[in-house]
Amino acid sequence: MNHLESYVTGTIKNTGCLPALSTTLPYVKVSFCNRCQLSGSVMNINDIAAIAGVSKATVSRVLADSPNVRDSTRERIQKIIRDNNFEPNFLARSLSRRKTFSVGVIVEEMANPFFGSILSMIENVLNDKHYTMSLSSSNWVKEKEFAAVRNMIRNSVDGMIVSPIALKSETISILEKSSIPVLLLNNYTDNPAFSCVTSDNLQGGSLAADHLLSLPSSERQQIIAVTGFKHQTLEERMDGFTRRIKPEVYEEINTYEDGLNLVPTLLTRNSINEIKTCLFITNDNVAMGVQEGLLRHQVNIPGDVRMIGYDNIDFSGRCRVPLTTIEQSPGEMGRIAAMEILDMIENPEKELRKFRLPTRLIIRESSPVMPGE
Repeated sequence: MNHLESYVTGTIKNTGCLPALSTTLPYVKVSFCNRCQLSGSVMNINDIAAIAGVSKATVSRVLADSPNVRDSTRERIQKIIRDNNFEPNFLARSLSRRKTFSVGVIVEEMANPFFGSILSMIENVLNDKHYTMSLSSSNWVKEKEFAAVRNMIRNSVDGMIVSPIALKSETISILEKSSIPVLLLNNYTDNPAFSCVTSDNLQGGSLAADHLLSLPSSERQQIIAVTGFKHQTLEERMDGFTRRIKPEVYEEINTYEDGLNLVPTLLTRNSINEIKTCLFITNDNVAMGVQEGLLRHQVNIPGDVRMIGYDNIDFSGRCRVPLTTIEQSPGEMGRIAAMEILDMIENPEKELRKFRLPTRLIIRESSPVMPGE
């Protein structure tokens, strides 16, 4: 009888060639002939280590993409994993390491395209590392934000990425007291308890001001700024802008509909259909609402009114008059946030880092460069 010796995983239907086998074993090393039938696949990390001639810890480091493995060893282990169609048992890893392999993510509003781009990248990075994303939205309600954080802590997520409504709140207090790694998103903080990643919004506001100041004075007879919620990001944008320009300001204009509804006031109070006006609006979604309202009233853009938005969301380049705007990098923000929280989870003693990502001016038809600039 021609027997082959191999590592076999799964359930073996014994046709008489083998002694009775315990079904509790994750694998067995057996000799079998072609009358033995195999099914299933429950190879575990110990099997991979045994075949590769390395420790279980080395295999774990390869699975976690740790740099602390020799390239030749990594390649050998990865080939064994591929050849055996090995799938790591993350439930077992979770139980043994008291980890859930999940990261809680809380943002202010999931419908906002800016956050959509961030969340998509976070999810991609987490999935690549075999983590899941537990997602919630505060919808700008502090009580809802606090409840979401508390529930995620109770559900034992391994780490949290939170875009907080405010940096002084019950939410921040409970996060400080928890033992869970936390990264604050779209906010900058000097608090040593948190890592953070955000855009350089002060720079973004300054870029908008510089663009308008580059125009002839005849093109900017009045300058108006439109902003929304009381939030660090919007305050920094306005700070960067007003350090260079002293505009008239409209506040608490938060949505597309708010922007649309603001237009009658701009027409009657500011006569923007008669006076050459420049608008700086700290949110693209609001800017598109204002633009739609102006066009409905036959106001020429950019002939009568020039507009600058903020975010460079996908739709900003496809609206009726493509929008000049300040570009953030939500995809990069999401990538850094996900990689950083995973590093914090795997290395609890690591030094926490804080990131400010640069912004840039995107010039389109709503406020083009003047000839000769």
